[in-house]
Amino acid sequence: MIDPVKFKKILVTLLKILVVVELFSALAGGMRGDGWGRFGVDLVIAGILYLMWERLTTVVAQKKEESWRLMQSSPERAGLFNALVFSLLWTDRIYENVPPDRLRLIVISYTLIALGLVAAFIKIGSGMMPLVVSGALVLGAVNLVTWVISLERGEKETLQTELKLAHDVQISLMPKSAPSLPGYDIAGMSLPAANVGGDLYDYAHLGTNGGVFGISVFDVSGKGMQAAMSAVFTIGALAGEVGMSTSPAQILTRLNRSVFSHSRRGHFVAYLLGAIDTAAGTVRFANAGQTKPLLKSRSGLKWLDPPGVRFPLGMQEESAYEEMTVQLESGDVLFMLTDGFTEAMNPHEEMFGAEKVEDAVRGSAIDGLSAEKIIERLTTSVRSYAAGAPQHDDMTIVVVRVL
Repeated sequence: MIDPVKFKKILVTLLKILVVVELFSALAGGMRGDGWGRFGVDLVIAGILYLMWERLTTVVAQKKEESWRLMQSSPERAGLFNALVFSLLWTDRIYENVPPDRLRLIVISYTLIALGLVAAFIKIGSGMMPLVVSGALVLGAVNLVTWVISLERGEKETLQTELKLAHDVQISLMPKSAPSLPGYDIAGMSLPAANVGGDLYDYAHLGTNGGVFGISVFDVSGKGMQAAMSAVFTIGALAGEVGMSTSPAQILTRLNRSVFSHSRRGHFVAYLLGAIDTAAGTVRFANAGQTKPLLKSRSGLKWLDPPGVRFPLGMQEESAYEEMTVQLESGDVLFMLTDGFTEAMNPHEEMFGAEKVEDAVRGSAIDGLSAEKIIERLTTSVRSYAAGAPQHDDMTIVVVRVL
């Protein structure tokens, strides 16, 4: 079956062939003695079109762009001419977004229109019958196309509703305010991308005595409502684990078994869990496939990399995670962030990268700033680098500043 784009190319090719046939027919007529007038007129018209081709191409391109902007921004204001230009010159763009399973219906619509023209040409029946038959075929084609359009519009609105619900679910799972932890200034932020991913951060006291404060930053694979529901499950499973241990490694090891048992294969959770021991002034980390945390201290910048496996939760049932302990000092700043920061792209599809994250917080760039202002500074640097390019992934971060 011929798809609409190929159908257009065939029509254009046939038109070119007809022009060439017309010229040769006029030339043959002149050589037979029927007069050279017809050939002369055709030749003059062809010459004018050739000389004006560049100008015509520019005008057509302008009209093409005007019709596109109008149909995108204010389709209700489109007149007959703009609609005609848009439908003829933007055929490729119009049909590239039509799902393959519905292209067949579009081709059937073309077939009905063609049959309608044939019915009018060969005059099936007498009186008004040819007009009735051709009109019915064309009306059937228009109705079919209208049905395809309304179906696509309905599905698009359903998707938008789902994304809105997923966004609301994602936001509702995150803390509503910064935690109060003596000796520490902590702030978090999650900036969802357009498609709504599964980035989340959360706070919880670990163990039973409340002396260890846990910070989670994780990224659920997938988009939309599916990712939101996976995040809900992960938050619920974590709530059942935090009271049983103060060890990030033990918590992630047990959490991994729950995610593996209840998630569909191919769905993972990249998880970073930090545990601040306020009495000892230390932080312990276990990392399951998440971006490494970055520590800014008096000695400089260092990406913290716990030993052991780094598989995301849910990838292997028996993954046993390990942890590392870091001594914190006054003035230290800890960054726990997802790859939405490091993998942010500019219009040339160049990534922001870990080095630019370091550059944004190096030296005295963030000295004296609160945790919330530090997040703003880093986010502004990423947005400035992106220079208007679309955000492809969620950007989630928790900053811990030691007072």
